[in-house]
Amino acid sequence: MTALLLVRRVPPGRLDLTRATALRWNDALARDATLQWWELVDPAAEDGHPAAALAAVRPGDAAVRLAGLAIPPGRRDRAVQVLLALVDALRATTARTLEAAPSTDPLGLELQDILREAGFRPGPDGREVVEL
Repeated sequence: MTALLLVRRVPPGRLDLTRATALRWNDALARDATLQWWELVDPAAEDGHPAAALAAVRPGDAAVRLAGLAIPPGRRDRAVQVLLALVDALRATTARTLEAAPSTDPLGLELQDILREAGFRPGPDGREVVEL
């Protein structure tokens, strides 16, 4: 049976675990202390259990910017899942869009396909955008 996963903003008590997990999958992202982290987790798992996937954002009033993803190697499905859940969660905020700028993310060219699968569309300045 597959575990039910949900997305949540990382609680302060899990930030060290989150950064340690992200360090394994995307070390540059893990070192940026200015990011807001969201995690895809099994709500029934122990508190010390690492997230299934991570998304890091730079919050804003009207637009939230996706800084990057941290996912286990070969788990493209988790990247899509965390993005879809993040979009749903951000709909409860004042933000109107979630934007992803072209980047040198470790996912490389696959990132654009992942973004499209999660509902992002081409926006201004080469960004990928999803309306919240």
